[in-house]
Amino acid sequence: MKRMIKQLLPAQMLSYALGVKTRLIQRRESVLDRRRYERFSAPDDSAASVRLSSRQLETQLTKDYHRVEKGLALNDPRRPFGAGVLGRLDMLLPLADARGVDDDYVAHARSARVALLDWNESGAVAAEVSPVRDDVEREIGAEGFFASRRSVRDFDPRPVPEGLLTEAVRLAINTPSVCNRQSWRVRFYADPNDRASVLSFQNGNAGIGDVPVVALVTVDARLSAGVGERNQPWIEGGLFSMSLVWALHSLGLDSCMLNMSQPNKVMTALRAKMGIPEYELIIMQIAVGYGRDGHRVARSPRRATSEVLIKQQKA
Repeated sequence: MKRMIKQLLPAQMLSYALGVKTRLIQRRESVLDRRRYERFSAPDDSAASVRLSSRQLETQLTKDYHRVEKGLALNDPRRPFGAGVLGRLDMLLPLADARGVDDDYVAHARSARVALLDWNESGAVAAEVSPVRDDVEREIGAEGFFASRRSVRDFDPRPVPEGLLTEAVRLAINTPSVCNRQSWRVRFYADPNDRASVLSFQNGNAGIGDVPVVALVTVDARLSAGVGERNQPWIEGGLFSMSLVWALHSLGLDSCMLNMSQPNKVMTALRAKMGIPEYELIIMQIAVGYGRDGHRVARSPRRATSEVLIKQQKA
């Protein structure tokens, strides 16, 4: 039947009909993606309440305890800070107790709450929550390499050699990509005005201070095709960003990934300000430089391997 219709319709009409069909499929898939996200995702901070599901409770407590860790890892944290965080912890920790939740994230949230109160009252930084980073060499071998890389939010002002940035990109280009299309792009901003401009569109860098270099990772959407690849640019961009961070680490540089979870109007303004084409999807920013001597890092506890690794059950 389809073959007969194709034979009967003029080529121009057939092309138009296929275009309409493709657009309808794209819209349907976008709606289904949105509905799935709305169904399962946790609410924003402002909507956090005692009605959160168990996983949503974990999401909110984890977000808030990590905010304390990050805040106390800055070179000059505000004092006091975290009124909203403290309010949510005071609301949700009793909820976890009432539900009998005894997972690690609850303990981390409790210690972060104590650390926040201590900082606000006395100006003391809890080493348990935001420890001074060990001066660990980037050892040869998987364990030393992966364990020694930490997100840094307190940078030394010394400049980063352009050659190291170029070398990091050369290494990161080895990232796998769908059908080897390699759609990634990265821009490095070292000029103070450019750094300030690009960071003004990101909402998680307050307090980090003077970042020597800001990287902006994008993906060329023209190198993806069809409805089935609608999420591929974000996957490709995430893979490349992680490869770039590991490459920087291997070259002795520190970094901190800065998410770009922003509405379209912010992305549009960033494109206009920095001259980024419309077809490039903005993935994330990355702060790059050398950690200041004696800098602190967020505790950032890791999940147990047994929780992440889902083993197949034997029949």
